Amino acid sequence: MSKLFQIKEDDLAALERSLPLLVDALLLGIQDRNSNRFRVCARQCQQILSDVRWNYGPPSEVETIPVEDKG
Repeated sequence: MSKLFQIKEDDLAALERSLPLLVDALLLGIQDRNSNRFRVCARQCQQILSDVRWNYGPPSEVETIPVEDKG
């Protein structure tokens, strides 16, 4: 089962800016992982992905639609 998610253009641009820094810091062992910039980028990415998951609304207001079994 697959599901499509929508992401806002501004959020996509923010992820494109932030991910290279995060990847470099995590995979290449760059020592600025404790820097404020790294923490801000990590939190921003986390928030964007959470917003996409919950369709930019609070989880309590998301409607769950069960998938019909076609088997």
